[in-house]
Amino acid sequence: MNRQRILNHIAFPVLVVAAALGIYWVWGLLFLWWLVPAVRSGQAHFVFEVDRDEDPVLFWAVVFLWALFGAMMVAASLFPQYAVWLV
Repeated sequence: MNRQRILNHIAFPVLVVAAALGIYWVWGLLFLWWLVPAVRSGQAHFVFEVDRDEDPVLFWAVVFLWALFGAMMVAASLFPQYAVWLV
């Protein structure tokens, strides 16, 4: 088993536990992590693959949404007193 598969197998139960416990910053980091390969490759995976060259408006909307969700989830965990308007 290669390194990427091992990390996927570790990440899955971590994300399930984080969701069950309401630990949003883990999911926020995942959304922010997804930004890097999407912007570098020009392909985002939404319902289906969105290619930056074929549909730039939808591509950047998806990337912006991931960035917004990621930042909101991390911010909600760091500043729970303001989380009511964030989440």
